[in-house]
Amino acid sequence: MEKVARRVLSGALLMVGAGALLAACSSTNHPSASGTTSTTSHTKNTTTTQATPTTLPVPPTSGPLSVAATVAVPIPANVQITATEAPNGAVFVSQESQDSSVTTVVWVLDPSGPAEVAEHVNGGVSALAADPTNLYVVADDSVIGYTRSTGNQMGQWKLPPIDTANTSDADLVSMVAANGQVLVMIAQGNLQDVYRINPNSTAAPKMIAQGTSAAIGPDGSVYYERADDHLVKIASTGVTTVGPTLADSPNGEGGGIAGVAAVAGGLVWISEPAGQGLDTELTPYDAATLQAMGKYSGSVTEQIVDTSAGPLVLVGPNGPGNCPQGASATSTSCVFRISPTAVLSDPTTVGVADQLLGPDPAVITATASGTDLVMDRLS
Repeated sequence: MEKVARRVLSGALLMVGAGALLAACSSTNHPSASGTTSTTSHTKNTTTTQATPTTLPVPPTSGPLSVAATVAVPIPANVQITATEAPNGAVFVSQESQDSSVTTVVWVLDPSGPAEVAEHVNGGVSALAADPTNLYVVADDSVIGYTRSTGNQMGQWKLPPIDTANTSDADLVSMVAANGQVLVMIAQGNLQDVYRINPNSTAAPKMIAQGTSAAIGPDGSVYYERADDHLVKIASTGVTTVGPTLADSPNGEGGGIAGVAAVAGGLVWISEPAGQGLDTELTPYDAATLQAMGKYSGSVTEQIVDTSAGPLVLVGPNGPGNCPQGASATSTSCVFRISPTAVLSDPTTVGVADQLLGPDPAVITATASGTDLVMDRLS
């Protein structure tokens, strides 16, 4: 999933930005580039790959989770990041930047082993996505695709210009690879434009939706709030379903200020600020029928993610759920299970957390000293 999700670091919201150009400078021997353990050799542009599957333990779908492994990420803790997880559990992470003059490293963390360099980027990185075959990077005004087994560029698709006149530098671009498609969301002023890319084609990205907010499900379905406040679903097959207006949600609230926040656990989560600090109201809608399932209290710091352990939510230190606080002066974040009625349970403390990932649950968080990042695998 990667990524319209908000990320929490030291109580502040960190967003996804835009920009940069990726160069093919991959560690071509690295097994994580393929989602398998592989040995790759190059002779006159010929590649030979011998591969065996790499798997992670299946996490429980009920009860508490725990930190099963911690891997260092060579990125300072005081910067914005973008990260994604491939279906085999390989996590890609880089510093987020819109500075085209810098060189950025995209790190990869396999299901086992330390962080290694996956790609060098000539410029800043604004969004990442990965499928079983390829790694995709939003770079400046393009999406660049690389074959994970070799690091070789396999495609490039130019994106439309990004209008920053009515928005901040945050949450400008996000990307998901699912069901054989790459879906890119671009903030254009107060709107979200959603583009579809066929990785097997050189055709330009096609805009398939425009709304006031949008999120992408794990199967590649797009959910967005249309200008007339209707909740709309575009399935990965292209079939469109028009649901109710968000103003018709329980208690008669919603409308233009509601936002499509996440898709997890078979539900589309609509978030609506409640007008008091970080308070918000969460309205889950059935992802298949678009039927409203109730209205519940929440927090704007929550980051809901669909995982193999079930829907999980990362909550910052000021959020709900009574996250146990550490003994140090630094506040602690928690990963909770979230029920269809937005009840949080089974907290797993994860330090000062930045981003929750799936499908295999993992969280990017700061070290105890607060200087660097680590990835905690949860099981």
